[in-house]
Amino acid sequence: MASGPSEPPRRPPEDDDPRAEGTSGHHPPTDPRAPVEEPRISHSPPGPTDDRARGLPLSSPWGMPPFAAPILDDTPQEPPKGRRPYSSPTAEPEAEPRRRPRRVVNRPDKLVAGGPLDAAPQTSEQAGEQAREQAREQAPEQAAAPWAPEQVAEQVPEPRPPEPQAPEPLDPEEAEPQVPEPRAPEPSDGDEERRLPPYRLVYPLPDSETEPGDEDDLDGEPEVRRVGRPPAGRPTRPDLLVATGPPGPQGSGGRHHRGPAPAAVRRSSPVRGGSRPAPMVLTVAAALLVATGVLVWQWNAAETPGLSLAAGTGRSGDELFTVPAAGEGVDQKLNDMTSVGKAVVAVGSDTTSPTPRPLFLFSPDGGENWRLGQVNGASTPTVRRVVGGDGRWLASGGDEVSGERGLWTSTDGFTWTVVPESGLAAFRAGDHIEDIARTGSGFVAVGRTTGADGGTGPAAWHSADGRTWQRVETRGLEVRELRAVVAKGDTVVAIGVPAIGEGSRVLRSANGGRAWRATGFQLPEAIDPRAGTVAVLPKQFVLVPARQRTPEGDVRVYCSPTGAQWSQCGSIGGLDAGSRGVESLISYSSGIAAITQAGFGKYSVLTSTDGRGWDKRADLGDLTGATLRGFTISASGTLFAGGDQAASDVDNQLVLMAAPPRGDASRVQLGEVEGLTRMARETNALAASGGRYVAVGSASGDAGLWTIKNWQSWKSMSLGGPGKQSLEDVAHGARGWLAVGGTETNVSVTDPLLVTSQDGETWKRVNATGDLTRPADRPYLRAHVVTAGKEGYVVAGEWRDQAGTAGAALWFTPDTRKYTRSERLPQGGSGVRVHDAIAAGDGYVAVGGAGDADREKTVVWHSEDGVNWSAREPVTPPGATAAGLRRITSYQGKLVAIGTALADGARRAFAAVSDDEGESWETAWLPADRAAAVYDLAAAGEGLVAVGWHGEPGEGDSAAWTSQDGLSWNRMELTKDRLAGQGTQWLSAVAVAGAEVVALGRSTTYNADHLILWTSSLTSSR
Repeated sequence: MASGPSEPPRRPPEDDDPRAEGTSGHHPPTDPRAPVEEPRISHSPPGPTDDRARGLPLSSPWGMPPFAAPILDDTPQEPPKGRRPYSSPTAEPEAEPRRRPRRVVNRPDKLVAGGPLDAAPQTSEQAGEQAREQAREQAPEQAAAPWAPEQVAEQVPEPRPPEPQAPEPLDPEEAEPQVPEPRAPEPSDGDEERRLPPYRLVYPLPDSETEPGDEDDLDGEPEVRRVGRPPAGRPTRPDLLVATGPPGPQGSGGRHHRGPAPAAVRRSSPVRGGSRPAPMVLTVAAALLVATGVLVWQWNAAETPGLSLAAGTGRSGDELFTVPAAGEGVDQKLNDMTSVGKAVVAVGSDTTSPTPRPLFLFSPDGGENWRLGQVNGASTPTVRRVVGGDGRWLASGGDEVSGERGLWTSTDGFTWTVVPESGLAAFRAGDHIEDIARTGSGFVAVGRTTGADGGTGPAAWHSADGRTWQRVETRGLEVRELRAVVAKGDTVVAIGVPAIGEGSRVLRSANGGRAWRATGFQLPEAIDPRAGTVAVLPKQFVLVPARQRTPEGDVRVYCSPTGAQWSQCGSIGGLDAGSRGVESLISYSSGIAAITQAGFGKYSVLTSTDGRGWDKRADLGDLTGATLRGFTISASGTLFAGGDQAASDVDNQLVLMAAPPRGDASRVQLGEVEGLTRMARETNALAASGGRYVAVGSASGDAGLWTIKNWQSWKSMSLGGPGKQSLEDVAHGARGWLAVGGTETNVSVTDPLLVTSQDGETWKRVNATGDLTRPADRPYLRAHVVTAGKEGYVVAGEWRDQAGTAGAALWFTPDTRKYTRSERLPQGGSGVRVHDAIAAGDGYVAVGGAGDADREKTVVWHSEDGVNWSAREPVTPPGATAAGLRRITSYQGKLVAIGTALADGARRAFAAVSDDEGESWETAWLPADRAAAVYDLAAAGEGLVAVGWHGEPGEGDSAAWTSQDGLSWNRMELTKDRLAGQGTQWLSAVAVAGAEVVALGRSTTYNADHLILWTSSLTSSR
């Protein structure tokens, strides 16, 4: 390569005219004895002086953004003597420039000149002459053509494979890949062995682009002004290869520092399938950081004509997607509390749809003022237990049904950080944490583990800081699981369920939970051990059987000074006749407290300093419909109790009570806590037909429908009626619009909800009778998918029985009035969830998954009549151990589906294409150099659009993918109008009408939540 910028060869003015193919113009005579120059690339930009006749703006002769970044207060400098980097190629030269001797630099961060591959080897003289001739012929065309990424690939010479050499040992810190010097190719029988990089470099595109050959239309282009000067005299055209100056000092500084390649470079993602050809073109792999743009690596599969999705416009949907409702649809609970000094912490869950979050409330002044805590990282939304103090706090939670597990740590009780997966290596699939305790040397957790055969065993862990955990040996302890734990220094006591017999068994650790031994104490009457069964006083441990009373109505109390030997030390009497006994014990600085429930919504608290004598501390009044779960007594003696209360059929609100040492209990008003309450709003699906868009979802606990035609104004509608309602999907067919969802009449019963409309504005509820009726032995039946075909509509949903077993349910209707439930489903539909369906040919195809997340298998069902279904072969990308399909659409006579797969321990999005109605599939990975999820898919005449998010879990940004064949996808960064930023942003529903793209999504942080309406346009160069 050349050692510095080169002056373009001077040509007469007529040389700007197009030449006939095969001609090379005038060449000066060449002395055969003169040394032959190697191929070099010349930069020949047009100058502003001779481009005035072409109608191009003088400040930007190529009509494109400059290469150089703006430089404030920049003063022009004289160009280096001996060359004019921005002079016109057709201007008269002032003097013949002196050519600098060429220096070969073997540096991979410099662009390499090379001629095209020939069928036969060339001599160095032939290669040099051919390269010079091509550079002279292409200069006018390159100067006039607007830049586009696809053109760059065609201009880059294909590299020739180097001769194999023995590698020299290099220091790994300094080693760089070596790029061979251009040389004539060796004879070859074919190109099958040629390997090309599976990635390509994507530059940020200008808002408007000009296709090749449209140079005459540039008069209407807005003027683009170049600010500042190109660095080191480099030309402002990144679409042309340039010779750079001498290598600069190596180091980590500077805008053009070439750091390590992204992780995507180290992976490959070829298109998979039967005999589908996978041609690949050579693409630019130069690591250039353009102005303030971001370097993006994408997987390179078969190259297709360009499909462009405009950046579009995002706006808030908070005021658009609302419905009149009596409540807000919130679902919040408090599960536990603790206090140390003046700091009081309450934890629970906020499962308000669709953005559940873990809930932390914090008071720094003994309960006088409350704030919503801060949480860093993505995790399960349910927090069950909290302990800590003195700069080390720990919270635990999770969901037994889904298997989710969560641990959080804090140094002050206000800001909490999720423990990453790297710190949870000691936890296995099937582990569940029941209780946690603070020890003198750290933390301890106890619970159970469930094997593949369904059997359970005890499990215990310990940690010095709560961030890194170690598993503890628990064999031989003669218990099936551990339910409760407390600690006094590093002496730890746990309560377990005996492996043989009933009651509770006590275990003890003398070293902070690192080793456990079973004591000889087993309490038969304590048949329901739970967190809160055991507490600690300054000088002894205290144990009570939960929810158990003697025939006399008392509750026995057992004590032990070391946790090894136990005996009865007292009893709790005088309980209300309706009380089941003691619900739980809590420890505080000067004693312990026992919580009893006299009836639904009635609680009493008794305290003791020694476990023998007990006094009533407070009655928490008549809390109709409330459940209290967490209790603590602060250093000032104030009793706090937290839980939840059903405020309406759509609202479940927090309850926080406070009882000072001398005074009545009162309810803490949490309405002023900033960011605590958020309205339940969800836009689940979007469909378009005849210039009208219809969106469905829920708002404030009621089903929501929103529609707009010809972009006049959005109209909102609600259905009303009892229960919490939500619509999940909508479709338009020959008989009008059909939207489907479900109604929760109470916390344990859900019925299908269907509504129809002829015009998209007036909606009518479908009576859930006949085949839509929920069976009495199945408390859950809900519809969440609908699609329209030639003969009618297919509706898909899910059922659950009382044991929690789930399965798929499908219906067919020819007219949106009469519904027939499908009785013939593969395997009866048990264990299957249908995520989407589409009309295909004269029939229908439904897709989904079966099995747990780590063992999921794709489901593809086909039906000719919408009633009788048969299974087809599952779709699994090569190398994936689990996969499921989430969305499907029809495009150019083919089926295109999007799903997620587990490969190499990570979840990745993939696409699948079928041209035979789902009998066989080709698959390809979607480009994503970080975590990503695709939520919806739509097809138009120009191509396919998928939407979702991309980035770090819990901090991802909105993303869109486009494709023209369903296998080769490009991801578009969406960075404006709340589509990116702090917190999580995503697009969840998309519809395409002609070239118009409309998507719905949201932007949410821990204490804020906003809806998004995004509009864009789709264009194709095909």
